[in-house]
Amino acid sequence: MIARVKYSKGEEVKYVGHLDSMRTFVRCIKRTCIPIKYSNGFNPRVQISFALPLGVGVTSDSEYFDLEIEKKMNETLLIGELNSVLPTGFRAQKVTFVEDKKSLMSLVKEAVYEITIESNFEFSKIKDLFAQSEILIEKESKSKKGNQEINLKDYIIDIDFDESESKIIVRSTAGSVNNMNPNFVVQAVQKYVGEVEDFEIHRKELILN
Repeated sequence: MIARVKYSKGEEVKYVGHLDSMRTFVRCIKRTCIPIKYSNGFNPRVQISFALPLGVGVTSDSEYFDLEIEKKMNETLLIGELNSVLPTGFRAQKVTFVEDKKSLMSLVKEAVYEITIESNFEFSKIKDLFAQSEILIEKESKSKKGNQEINLKDYIIDIDFDESESKIIVRSTAGSVNNMNPNFVVQAVQKYVGEVEDFEIHRKELILN
């Protein structure tokens, strides 16, 4: 039995990296009454896997992890157990019990981000930029061939703007195959519009298939 938990990551922990977040959850889960299923072998481990990693400095309303448990338990109790031990900034919101052992990461298809931009230029210039059919930026590559030039618009499914809040709301492709790093949006604004003094990124939704 797999407990699929949706949780949020707030301002208090936005600079905690993905690996440290994973370790935090494992340590906290061990302190609960949740019937955890451990791996076999000399050094049994908690059977847990996370969805799309969240970048350092990014907050989120919609993160997921799959936890293997020995038996189904009351949803309210499970959420309460998690929230009683998680540090401030992490908050379990919902649990769904699933039988399918398909990789959680493979289920991630899209993501919705809110990107708040602080600058001295008119926000309308950002709207003009994203009205174009092609926005070329450099994507860092670990291969010996160096960085790769991509069209950012190939990753964007939908985009909207809140001028009063200087906010870009973008729905993008996500997952292990065709993932859009939300920092690409800021990179494009810096390249084509002007200097960004500061910015904040918040993941509103992670969409699973």
